[in-house]
Amino acid sequence: MFKFLGTMLTGLVLDKEARKARERVKALAETPVSPRDRALAQAQAQAKSLITPDRAELIRKAMEVHRAKTKIFEGLDEESKQKLVLMAMKRLLNEDPPDQKG
Repeated sequence: MFKFLGTMLTGLVLDKEARKARERVKALAETPVSPRDRALAQAQAQAKSLITPDRAELIRKAMEVHRAKTKIFEGLDEESKQKLVLMAMKRLLNEDPPDQKG
C-alpha cells in the first residue's frame, strides 16, 4: 500500500525527466553484478587502503625518474639499445649474457 502511495506521489511531484532518471537509477541498482566485477571492485578497494600518501608520492617520483630516463634513450636505434643492455648486464652481473640470435 505504501509503495503504491509513494509511486502516486512521485508521479505528482517529479517531472517526466526526473522520473526517467529515477527509473534508470533503479534499473542500474537491480542489475546483477558478475562475480568478476565484484572481485575487481573488492581488489580496488583493498589497493586503495594499501597505498598510503607517502607510498603514492614515492611511486609518483619513481615514475617521473623513469620517464626522464626513457627520454634519454628515445633517440637510439634498436641495435644501440641492445648493445647498451648487453653492456649493462655484463657490468651488473660480472658475466657474459647468453648468446642472442636475432
